[in-house]
Amino acid sequence: MRSIVFVFILFLSFSSVAQTGREERLDSLESALKVAEHDTTRVNILSELARSYGGVDSLKCFENGFKAIALSKKINYLKGMADANINLAGGYLDYFDVENAKKYFTIGNNFADKLIAKDSSASNMKIWLRGKYNIGVAYGYEGNVEKEIELIAETIPYAQKMGDKMFVANANTSLAIKYGTISLFKRAYEMFLISQKQYEEVGTPEEDMLYHSLAFTSALASMDSLKRMKSVLDIAKVNLDLIPNSFYKGSYYAELGLYYGKSGEYKKAIDALNKSYEFYEENTSSFYLKLLYQRYASTYNKMGDFKKAKEYTLKYINFSDNKHSFSDKTGSYFSLAKYEAALNNYQSAYNYLKDYVIAVDSIRVGELGNDMQLLEVQYKTATKEKEILALKNEKSEAALALEMKKSQTYLLGATASILALLLFIGFYGYNDKLRRARKKEREQEKEVSLLKQQQENQIFSAMIEGQEKERKRLAIDLHDGLGGRLSGISMNLSKLDKDEPKEYPKTQLKKVMKDLDDSLTELRSIARNMMPETLVKFGLKAALKDYCSSMTGNDTKVTLQFYGTEKGIGLNEQVTMYRVIQELINNAIKHANASEVLVQYMRDGNKVDITVEDNGVGFNKENPVEKDGGMGLSNLRTRVAYLKGELEFHSEENEGTTVNVQINVDAA
Repeated sequence: MRSIVFVFILFLSFSSVAQTGREERLDSLESALKVAEHDTTRVNILSELARSYGGVDSLKCFENGFKAIALSKKINYLKGMADANINLAGGYLDYFDVENAKKYFTIGNNFADKLIAKDSSASNMKIWLRGKYNIGVAYGYEGNVEKEIELIAETIPYAQKMGDKMFVANANTSLAIKYGTISLFKRAYEMFLISQKQYEEVGTPEEDMLYHSLAFTSALASMDSLKRMKSVLDIAKVNLDLIPNSFYKGSYYAELGLYYGKSGEYKKAIDALNKSYEFYEENTSSFYLKLLYQRYASTYNKMGDFKKAKEYTLKYINFSDNKHSFSDKTGSYFSLAKYEAALNNYQSAYNYLKDYVIAVDSIRVGELGNDMQLLEVQYKTATKEKEILALKNEKSEAALALEMKKSQTYLLGATASILALLLFIGFYGYNDKLRRARKKEREQEKEVSLLKQQQENQIFSAMIEGQEKERKRLAIDLHDGLGGRLSGISMNLSKLDKDEPKEYPKTQLKKVMKDLDDSLTELRSIARNMMPETLVKFGLKAALKDYCSSMTGNDTKVTLQFYGTEKGIGLNEQVTMYRVIQELINNAIKHANASEVLVQYMRDGNKVDITVEDNGVGFNKENPVEKDGGMGLSNLRTRVAYLKGELEFHSEENEGTTVNVQINVDAA
């Protein structure tokens, strides 16, 4: 939930990374346009006006941008076509029209590529850099973080080579925001400090420093660094006062409201949020308006005004874009259940709790169904390819036999009559041996094919059996664990509703709220076991770090050492590696009673070595880990076989166990 603030900060980013001046600069450009004598000069001024009006006056931004494009086409001015299209795209980006922004960035970047191919001067390179950088920002608006980071990082070496310190500072700020978006707050904090130092060195314009400060504030809020957060907000306020009607006014007061809410100054928090709301209320589709609803609800909840908290939570979940993440949707239902319970509306609390459980269950079941469908399609595709290959082989053998018979016929016709009988007998004997050899060869091929098919069926059956076992475990966990808890909560709520207590049932409600919190914890544990969401979003390293951390407790320490990268490894292979390591850690803790577990992931080129070492009870070499009937080991070997890897166990009784898995990434 914390990383969501970075997503909204991204929507505040100006497309231009080097805007300078405001009122005086605009007046100067307008005056210069009136006296411009040459068309190329007029194109340059119109394009710069479009860029400068971005985020301030949309009508003038687009009007000047389209004029610049039309005039540059008329005079076939390549630099003007590149610059005007990129600046117009930046205007669309300022007003969150991502589709048109990408359209004009693409057009402008194509012109910019042609421009620097002819003339790579500093002024032309700056146009190219701005276009490449900002189309990356546009991808970020769509949620394609990887593409955005790739494009922004591509621009930094060129800007450094040119000595454009302002561009580098802005690019580093954007990368810091992206680290915050994926919850790498420590790395984001370090990048913000680097870019802030760079801004101070070049004497940055107020607009850029304001943008940087607000983004930095969100990172500090996520890290609960309130003292530093206030100092950065003060820097933002100084720069905001220098820019009348700034695009960032609403976002500043929203961040100020967040600070006061975290500091316990709730009245000031509401006042600040109200000022931000006044800035965005006319734009009912603004993403920041959606964020404000969430912050209102959080503040009123801390104030104990559950009626207001409920009101703003409903506004948030019913926001017009209908785009809510899984955690947002379920978290909102859970919050509504707590608010209704606090307002003594027990039936409504129960209904929201049911909505919460249904939302969680439906999404998880849908994901599992998609995985099963994908597996079925892959299996059918592989089977079809084998059938086609077998048919081609049969046709090739038939054609070969036909050619051989023709050759033999021509040879027989040319043979002298005296040797005809001898050749016939020899041919007959040879043909008979050949048929028997072919028959034997076909029988051997059938046996090999049958053995391969049996092996594939065993692997597939083991995978299906493992999936069914996981489903059964999940059903038991939901029915016996979470189901029992929710039933108890339902009975307690029904009893309170039926008894109609005259006094506030504080003790009973505390028990109900504790049960709700325990249910949520258990549900998250089940969801993590079903499909590690961290792996899907952020990769194998982040998922393993999260899992090892969750398995570390008072009696057990699980340490992860991750060397190399998971880049270039498919998602299915990453999930399988995650399951192998998960199974080995579980075996070490549950069966070997280990207090310390070391997990190592090492990649060298296409080779991946995984080692899991524990200090548990170990086992006898003659009877390795077959205590559970072999099912756990069978699933483990099946997964390693799927990766086309090798599995080795090394253990001594009472001296721990070491398991090595060697995988060739190309093979997987």
